[in-house]
Amino acid sequence: MDVKEEFRKIIGVKKDKNERYTNESSQSTVQSKRLDNYSEELLAVLDEYANEIDSTILAYNRKACEQTMMVSAARRYSQETTTRKTHMENVEGIAVEIAKKLGLNQGATRIIARNHDIGHTFYGHAGERWISNIKEDYGMGFYKHNALGPQELIYQKKIYDEILERIRAFNPGIKESELARIRKSLWLIFDGINAHNGEKTETEFKPQLDKTEGDFKRELVNCFIIKNFDKTIMPATMEGCLIRLCDKISYIPYDMVDGIREGFIDKIDEEYIPILTALGITEAEIERCNVSKNYDLIIRKLQILFTKDVIQNSTDSAIRMSDKVSKYMHELRNLNNRRIVKYTILGEDNDIFPASIRTLMNRFAALISENDIIRKIEHRSFDSENVTADLISKYEGTPDEGFIRYMTGISSEEYDFIQEIIYDATFKTVEREQELAREIVLGKKDFQREEGYENRDERIEYYIQYYKSKEIDESYTEDDATEDVDIELSREEGLGVHLGIDEKIALEFGARYLSKLSDFEMLKLLLRTKLISIEQARSLTRSYKEIGQEGLKREVRMQKELVELIRDQHVETAKIGKKDITHDIEEYQEREHDER
Repeated sequence: MDVKEEFRKIIGVKKDKNERYTNESSQSTVQSKRLDNYSEELLAVLDEYANEIDSTILAYNRKACEQTMMVSAARRYSQETTTRKTHMENVEGIAVEIAKKLGLNQGATRIIARNHDIGHTFYGHAGERWISNIKEDYGMGFYKHNALGPQELIYQKKIYDEILERIRAFNPGIKESELARIRKSLWLIFDGINAHNGEKTETEFKPQLDKTEGDFKRELVNCFIIKNFDKTIMPATMEGCLIRLCDKISYIPYDMVDGIREGFIDKIDEEYIPILTALGITEAEIERCNVSKNYDLIIRKLQILFTKDVIQNSTDSAIRMSDKVSKYMHELRNLNNRRIVKYTILGEDNDIFPASIRTLMNRFAALISENDIIRKIEHRSFDSENVTADLISKYEGTPDEGFIRYMTGISSEEYDFIQEIIYDATFKTVEREQELAREIVLGKKDFQREEGYENRDERIEYYIQYYKSKEIDESYTEDDATEDVDIELSREEGLGVHLGIDEKIALEFGARYLSKLSDFEMLKLLLRTKLISIEQARSLTRSYKEIGQEGLKREVRMQKELVELIRDQHVETAKIGKKDITHDIEEYQEREHDER
């Protein structure tokens, strides 16, 4: 019995006779080929063994069929609605077709595309934001799915070694020098995954050709310690740039159609028609699809148009779209955001999940402390089968068993990486919050407390009082500020407003374990730990169609980060091919005001 069916049995919801739980096999038909193209030597080395590399990574990407794409998997009504798995397969098909026409490395393109969302958490971007906000409140950095997938594969699963072993098994006669060349190249695959985030409104992507493996490793760290750092990085290869654009080519048409399938909108209506007709969809085709309720034709035509535009406008040094097509594609995304995406997370979701995640993180941190797990990892105690078996047996059959099993599998390399990001995140947090406190004391900014950030606000208040007592003024130097950070870090664990480093590391492990759960696994855990009742679980799994459009409007409560993202994307879209965007911004602000 799978997790979804087991969960529904717990809360007393029967499986619909027409509902299918079986995983769909990949629809992609494009095969990898050995190419002699202009791609840099490092990437070309991987092409012969693309199948071995891909199958090794895919073994850790099994839950994608259960994961939220745009809509919550727990509220999904239609079995046709896109999952994370079908999205990645669609990106693969689009990207490999473009790579073939542009002479790019098809093997690397396929691997990056099929695994680019491997780090996603339950409830998609909403779950990511909930975890990230809690981490920020505790002063331990941020959470980003693009970095988590590559980082855990490299440091915990030791994926490089596993890939090389699979290649040895496939080709026993391979020379060590060839394996060394392959190992030297593998980071480019994970760089493409890490740099795939395409939330910004971009028309052109140029690879960072001078990027090194060391740069890539630093970018992984920075994604966890610097807010929105993921939006600033660019892939090292053209293949990585291609995935970043194909991600949008895939999800933007599907978001519109999934919105109809799930009942957010009834059909393609008068707001969508001008954009679609500008992109070559006829009104007759729209009407035919609205009548049949089958929108495959429109999805296919849009994706073909976008694909051809990329092929026609890309160069040897950049992946790009024409301004016209890019503008209409992003306007379609913006309309999806306003009509559909903003209603996918409801008030009850925001009431229950952030508080529950915080409680579970602290619960798991307490387990780590009680069982001295950090020291066991440091001393490699879990290398002993007896130590591991004893700890697992202690929690077997309890809600904590999954977390304990996860912790016994943590490698020393993974622990070292987490320790590094916690130290760096603590430094950045102190630096950022002290700077804000100084600006408040000097009258440059107001102190605004925020719900959900009580720990952060308490730290800032502490710094405000500290700087008031020092009677600082404009003459306060950068050297003074640096000394303040050093002093604070040296005494951090002794202050009541701060968590200790070990406690932060323990909380980080709790967050990472939770991030691996599917929607239904998360709900099941909340039930087993009595953080929600069966009645609440039933409410959290009401389909969007069951709630209805009017109900969604009443119950919606957008995350602050989503509000800001939608606003920024609208402004960025208005800039495409235009110099003066004042009118567009004013029009957007007026519409948002009217809707509120």
